[in-house]
Amino acid sequence: MQLYDMHSHILPAFDDGAKTVEDSLSLIDCLKQQGINNICLTPHFYTNEMSVEDFVEKRAEAFEAFRPHIPEDVNIVLGAEVYVTHYLFNNQDLSELTYGDSPYILTEFPYDSKFGEQTMRQFDIIMRNCGLIPVMPHVERYSHLLDHPDVIEELRDMGVIIQTNISNYADKAPFFRKRKLLKYISNGLIDILGSDAHSFHHNTPEVFARAIQTISDKCGADVLAEMMDTAAEIFDSAMKK
Repeated sequence: MQLYDMHSHILPAFDDGAKTVEDSLSLIDCLKQQGINNICLTPHFYTNEMSVEDFVEKRAEAFEAFRPHIPEDVNIVLGAEVYVTHYLFNNQDLSELTYGDSPYILTEFPYDSKFGEQTMRQFDIIMRNCGLIPVMPHVERYSHLLDHPDVIEELRDMGVIIQTNISNYADKAPFFRKRKLLKYISNGLIDILGSDAHSFHHNTPEVFARAIQTISDKCGADVLAEMMDTAAEIFDSAMKK
């Protein structure tokens, strides 16, 4: 089974993630040693701080400088973690913010969001007006969603893909949150996994293998396989670029 990391901050010297090429390669090697050879680089894009054009240009420069160092046996998709503000919707074309050439876009919202009418309208604009499919990262950071799985279900019914960080399924993860999230995975409310790796101190990727083993043990190997199939669909469509 192919394994996928759908959310990371491994692109060096760009955001608050990896600082150097050496840092990035160490993080990639850590993932490789655990069998993860398909990695998405999704640096932060704060829509209230920079234009889409400037972000895309700076990201391209960073990626081109990094590209010669990427191991040949690693598949890389370039994307962005897009912090959604009203400034985002000054842009009619958001296609350069997606995972590669895919229609999927990683969209982050304020952690205190209650996912009310305004937020749902923003999802609708991204989907209907822009023709894109939102992927919502680290679902566990939104306390409203943790307490209201019916809202997660509503988002999924809309077509939103739900991502969770692997750190929540490691041995030292908070027990009750882990149990709740595993239940959500078992019930089909969470679709894909990501390390959200910044360094070996902030969302370390070292726990990836242990996390997927926990998910397989607690939720079933078939559930894990389905999550990886969903990731593969996104990744493969992105690789067409």
